[in-house]
Amino acid sequence: MSDETIQFPITARTIPDNRRMAFLPRLFGAWYLTAEASVYNHARTMCAGYVGGSWEFVELSCGSGFLYPLSAERFMLSVSGNWFEGELSAEATGIVLTLFTLNHLIWHAHDEGYAHICNMLITQQERLKLYADQHPEAGLIYRAID
Repeated sequence: MSDETIQFPITARTIPDNRRMAFLPRLFGAWYLTAEASVYNHARTMCAGYVGGSWEFVELSCGSGFLYPLSAERFMLSVSGNWFEGELSAEATGIVLTLFTLNHLIWHAHDEGYAHICNMLITQQERLKLYADQHPEAGLIYRAID
């Protein structure tokens, strides 16, 4: 008998258009408007060639989610804070951008003394990392956010 915990794969499902309005508040709580703008801003600063466009919203079976840009299949990502440079799929790029946004909001909520928001955002970040763990580009995702 093994003491290992069995961990089921986390599944991802694209949010249909009629459910998109509820997705961001569920992922980012009351700060969803700031978070959405932050994800797009991170894309502008980190992704060479990103010029805007449509985004896909993805819900995870573990309760978290992420956004990813549809303007290209792959993006050259450059993170000045940790010297990462690499090419990632649009989905992996979106995971990185969403994790950066969650991290930024966590620190902001902590600094402002909003413990309940901070804890909710930490939970979302940890759940998204569980999905990143099983992603084919997990190594690149973690190098980008390190």
